[in-house]
Amino acid sequence: MKALRICASAVSIAGLGLLGLVLYDATVGALAAKFFPGTESTPFLHLGGLLLALPVPLHIIFIGMIVQVKWLKPPWARLARVGIVFSGLWLGVALAAKLFMQI
Repeated sequence: MKALRICASAVSIAGLGLLGLVLYDATVGALAAKFFPGTESTPFLHLGGLLLALPVPLHIIFIGMIVQVKWLKPPWARLARVGIVFSGLWLGVALAAKLFMQI
């Protein structure tokens, strides 16, 4: 059980690292160029890139939390359950939007 908790913590930490990378890319303005190549960089496109990039690290963080749910206090367990559903739906919408943009 301890190994499972360590692995779940590692997954959550990896998600936090990815979240840091996404936020760094957002601050330097790289997300608009990454998700909308060939277009002029505008604040709207930066926001769109952030909305397309955020669900992946959030979902990874919540996956790590869901695995540890029996060790979490009730408010954190509730956050993990709500977060995994919300981030999963957001991830699905973001993937559909990326697929639609490539067509």
